[in-house]
Amino acid sequence: MTLQIQTAIVKLALSGDTLILRGPQRGNQPPPERTLGLSFIAAPRLANVKKGQTDEEFAYEAREFLRRRTAGKPVRFVVRFKTPAGREYGSVYVGKEEEDIADVLVREGLAKLTDQTRSRMKRGITDDDEAEAVAILEDAEEHAKTGKRGMWSSRPDTRPRLLGFEGDAEKFVAENKGRELRATVEQVRDAATLRVALHLPSCHQTITLQMAGIRAPSAGGENPEPFGEEARFQVEIKLLQQDVRVRLAAPSQIHGTFVGTIIHPAGNISEWLVSAGYARIVDWSVPYVEGGATRLRELELGAKKRRVKIWKDLKEQPSTPAAPSPAAKNAKNFSATVVRVISGDTLVVHNSDTDKDVEIQLASVRQPRSSETDFSGYAEQARETIRKLCIGRNVQVSIDYTRPAQDGFRERDCATVRFNGEDIGERLVRTGLCTVLRHRNDDLMRSSNYDGLLIAGSRAQETKAGVHSGKPKAASKPVNASENAARARSFITHMQRSGRVPCIVDHVLSGARLRLIVPKDNTRLTFVLSGIRCPRAPFNNEAGEPFGAEAQALTTRIAMQRNAEFEAEGVDKSGGFIGTLWLSKDQSLAEGLLEEGLASIHGPSADKSPYSARLYAAEERAQRHKKGMWAEHQSSDKSSASAEAGAVKVAKSKTAEAAAAGTGSNAQTKLAPRMEFLDVRVSEMCADPTSFFVQIAQKSKADELERLMSDLAIAPANSAADVGFVPKSGQLVRARYTVGDEWHRARIRNVSTAKNECEVFYLDFGNSETLSLDRVRPLPANFAQQPAFAQEARFAFLRLPSEGFAADYTLDALEEVRRLVEGYDLVANVEAREPSGVMHLTLYDPKLGRPLFDKSVNAEIAAAGYAVADKQSLAARHNPQAAGKIDSIASEARTKHLGMWEYGDVTADE
Repeated sequence: MTLQIQTAIVKLALSGDTLILRGPQRGNQPPPERTLGLSFIAAPRLANVKKGQTDEEFAYEAREFLRRRTAGKPVRFVVRFKTPAGREYGSVYVGKEEEDIADVLVREGLAKLTDQTRSRMKRGITDDDEAEAVAILEDAEEHAKTGKRGMWSSRPDTRPRLLGFEGDAEKFVAENKGRELRATVEQVRDAATLRVALHLPSCHQTITLQMAGIRAPSAGGENPEPFGEEARFQVEIKLLQQDVRVRLAAPSQIHGTFVGTIIHPAGNISEWLVSAGYARIVDWSVPYVEGGATRLRELELGAKKRRVKIWKDLKEQPSTPAAPSPAAKNAKNFSATVVRVISGDTLVVHNSDTDKDVEIQLASVRQPRSSETDFSGYAEQARETIRKLCIGRNVQVSIDYTRPAQDGFRERDCATVRFNGEDIGERLVRTGLCTVLRHRNDDLMRSSNYDGLLIAGSRAQETKAGVHSGKPKAASKPVNASENAARARSFITHMQRSGRVPCIVDHVLSGARLRLIVPKDNTRLTFVLSGIRCPRAPFNNEAGEPFGAEAQALTTRIAMQRNAEFEAEGVDKSGGFIGTLWLSKDQSLAEGLLEEGLASIHGPSADKSPYSARLYAAEERAQRHKKGMWAEHQSSDKSSASAEAGAVKVAKSKTAEAAAAGTGSNAQTKLAPRMEFLDVRVSEMCADPTSFFVQIAQKSKADELERLMSDLAIAPANSAADVGFVPKSGQLVRARYTVGDEWHRARIRNVSTAKNECEVFYLDFGNSETLSLDRVRPLPANFAQQPAFAQEARFAFLRLPSEGFAADYTLDALEEVRRLVEGYDLVANVEAREPSGVMHLTLYDPKLGRPLFDKSVNAEIAAAGYAVADKQSLAARHNPQAAGKIDSIASEARTKHLGMWEYGDVTADE
């Protein structure tokens, strides 16, 4: 019988002895297929998953051998016989030499003659052609037995083939994150969903893989989607039973299914599918697209324009970005100043081009809803993050779309807002304080940085940051210190004793009346500026006084939501606190209003103010330059009297200052110190009362430290490399401070692996503590470049006695020093610097007006009897007069038996 030779392409190897062949390709549609078993031989059986079987020995090796030799390749074949059930058996010839693949399999010991074939040969019921073919196979089998090949060898240890995934999917992804895993595409379910076998060191693990960022039409089943079969066929041609590399990105919601990327030498299959119109982008898996989805979106836009495949019936896009609101028209991209933060996703900016305020909602970003009470604290934190980051600062605004008025909400401009090039919305999403709005695929009303937001949201979920941690966080409830006058009076003594109290301007009620938040005490209060009268601002439908609106606008512009400090002088009848509000070290809000002519002096309170002279001088300048309410002002007796009163205040101030300095034979010793003045704040006291650490008390430095702390807080701290980290002495690390549980920069002082602990020194604050090793992580390189914010210092010209002091008076001395310096902004003169960098400082209260050495903190410590003069120090060599003055002050304390001198002279033995 003459056998007809036919040609085909091998679609896949079903097992070690069965192939699926497909005919010639006809356009883009799948060609007919046929299943062909190799005649006369049988390979070990692969497991049937549904029957709970396991692979026979060498079954997978046989299938893999046949796959590598035939899958995707053209072959010639003959059909030798067909069973009554219609199954075909034949011979397949591969390669240029047209080897019989059955002969090759048997020769490699991966298949053997069937019992039926042997029986037919014994009974002699085969024709000549069949007998010849079987004889060749018998020789091949004998060759394999003699050479102990394949199944005829002693069984080696092989990796099992796992057809279902049963483990912890998240742990599996974490263990293989970033690795390229060897894999074989076993099945194409649809063009974007594949069954792949991962060739791991311990097993061949089969999983379902969804290509990141795309979705293809469904194929097969009762209701395949248009182009689903065609798209699947195109992927089968390129990838089915081909060796590829796989990078896993995340587990899917379906167990055993993962999101990842297929890597193939021929190119990016996802990009090809999108470009050819066989797939569309899906936002939920965009965060897992390597390198971002910008290229995919460009390709999808091109496919839509060409109306190819799934886009062939696409009509004009009905959902296009709405035009900007009238306040933002002709200014889709503009620079602006943030003037108010309404919530964690809404702010008001001042457009300098149009000189108008515009309310902006962050595009595609949502803070936790107010109804979500358990998570309202994250919304509060999001608002505070934006406030700290950019209130009063310039930002770049890009109006992405305008959400039309609906459901009771008015029209809203939605924009991407960038500060120093960083998308604020992306930062909030990355830290888990906000989430990303999910848009329909055809909805173009979305952020221009939507992919970046999705990636940030994915990172937040992975690290369980913020709302993704599952930990409830309720909003803070500040105590209302201005609830009534009695409540206010219970707070006033503490606030007066505290001096300048740090606060946040939460709301501007009028030009001179504000609502403040005191974070340290979790207190809310109403604050009234002392010494001035401000015109009444418009309220509801009531018209205000002239310049009332302007005064309120100025206060809003320069003070709203800013960090500030206040000095409380008293309380009014309604529970409001009266005093001075400082927007910076030397910028008083009352002076600013007076200088712009938007307020006038209120004589009775101004005369009681410690800053009376400054207030009168500010008003006089406004009158002289005819600003605000003084625009039509003419010189009069009243103004002259006002100016004269101011002059009298200044004169009195100078007279008092001169009296304090002293005159004649009893005058203060005239010193000539090194003139290097710094604004400082003592951040930590050392065990030695004369040593301490200081931070520079400048707003720019405070903002810089705050940004450093914020960035350090969101930097990943639980990577695989961090687990089991054991630091070395002297190494820079980040350590989680036990108070507040926040990350700080630190240096390791010593390590005890036996106790699993280490001693750390905090670079930016100067304090130390002992921590367990699990609270220490490596410090990222970008945080190690910035100099430490805390600088070591000591009191110039002071020392402790070498005998009779430490045991009895150290704690008393420390208490006295803390009373003088803790919580205060001070002025320091650098008297000397040691080669090691330690500064010798003389500290002054800035309220003195000028540095009077007799009134310095150094002199007060000596006067209290807790130090003696250090005449041998570096500072004393620079300024021996000051050291001599300290010696005389300490002698007077000794005479009065103060402090350590209470029982006599403790230096007698020195």
